[in-house]
Amino acid sequence: MGKTLVISDNEFLNLLYVMNLEVYLAVSTVLVKSLVEAQEQLKINKFDLILTLETINKETAQTSIFNFLKSYGLKIPIIIAGASFDDVIAENVFGVTGKFNISGILKMSAKILGVTAKQMSELNVGAYYPISLSPLMGLGVAPCNIYEQKGATYKIVLRNDDPINDSFKVIASSGVEHLFVSSSDRLTIINKISLSLIEKITAQLKSLEGAPVAQKVQALSDGYEFAAANLFSSDEIKKQMQEIAAASAKVMGDVAKDTASLKSLLAIMLSNKDGYIFTHSMIVSYVTYHMIKNVTWGGEGQVEKINFVLFFHDIFLAPLYLKYPDLKIETELLENAKISEKEKDVVLNHAKLAAEMVVTYKRCPMGADVLIKQHHGMKKGKGFVKFYMEDLSPLSKVILIAEVFVEEFIKSQENKEIPFNIKIVIPKLISEFKSPSYTKIVQSLVHVPL
Repeated sequence: MGKTLVISDNEFLNLLYVMNLEVYLAVSTVLVKSLVEAQEQLKINKFDLILTLETINKETAQTSIFNFLKSYGLKIPIIIAGASFDDVIAENVFGVTGKFNISGILKMSAKILGVTAKQMSELNVGAYYPISLSPLMGLGVAPCNIYEQKGATYKIVLRNDDPINDSFKVIASSGVEHLFVSSSDRLTIINKISLSLIEKITAQLKSLEGAPVAQKVQALSDGYEFAAANLFSSDEIKKQMQEIAAASAKVMGDVAKDTASLKSLLAIMLSNKDGYIFTHSMIVSYVTYHMIKNVTWGGEGQVEKINFVLFFHDIFLAPLYLKYPDLKIETELLENAKISEKEKDVVLNHAKLAAEMVVTYKRCPMGADVLIKQHHGMKKGKGFVKFYMEDLSPLSKVILIAEVFVEEFIKSQENKEIPFNIKIVIPKLISEFKSPSYTKIVQSLVHVPL
């Protein structure tokens, strides 16, 4: 149906973009990892669509590609994955918020290429379906039988669960770009690639000891975006997300230890253009780390539990913030005219939904589901508290206070006319959280480096 140039230097997204475009839209793809390679491909091949990340090797892809196309008189539509909003950015340039927003990317690609749902359902793909070699190389074992075309026949080169080894490299070196799977196995491939990405993202998170803070934050962002984008995937994928969350909890603690101040962490988050939910969660993690460090009952175990909770506590709001990138404070969402009644129901119940998800995990930290339910002060995880209850757990109170503190901090950073003053904020929070047990925790905010 069409040919798409994919430009991505993110190893996780390389697999997802190519495989999803091929399987769901039946387009052929060419993957490149730099803008120089992209320009070389554009000189020698005809493409119907270009899909690129917003930045490639820290260079703005839109400017580079758009100027190249203009100089050669080409008018190829460009989709920017991870753009700041979903819509037309410039002439023939379209944005999709969220790098891992595969459904949004497919929807936009189909619209540009003129592919309808009816066309896809009626597509006769035959008994065997071509799959690019590059995504298959990223898998450890064959997810199903894999075939090579020999004239009019198809010969098995790997059976289901066979290791993908040097034999694949030999095939690749011979110039073969596609292998084949049974058409009934197309969706199996997608599922297996998603599971393999969980392993790869988890492994990356576990290998970050000694890495710069910015690199750790980028890895955390990838893990969070992947998890948020797969909330409604297969049960197998959802259950494996706890591996990403557990690895992330430790890295979040390391970021808190290694970052000099709240402002420097916010600067890193803003330079990465991370979404509000992830940015908010990371800054709350930093604040809770310094609060916990200075109470008698605090410790590393408590920090990791809180970070596990922070990974999931607002995750059901992530699709909403992806849809409306200008949204900010959670408690104000219910008053926002943009949000439908169905979406408001998700806002009211997001804590309950997240708690119900994590309680199914075999290695969920004890009590994490309760902390998620209570993170807005409501015991059943529905709605937002008006009067703070005394009989919540101490860690729930820490998260509650930290979230309100962070909202005050973020507001002040956006409104430069009102500088953040902890001598004003702490008394304000003491008046909001009136009981003595809350007051002691509020006072621990003096230990947070600004």
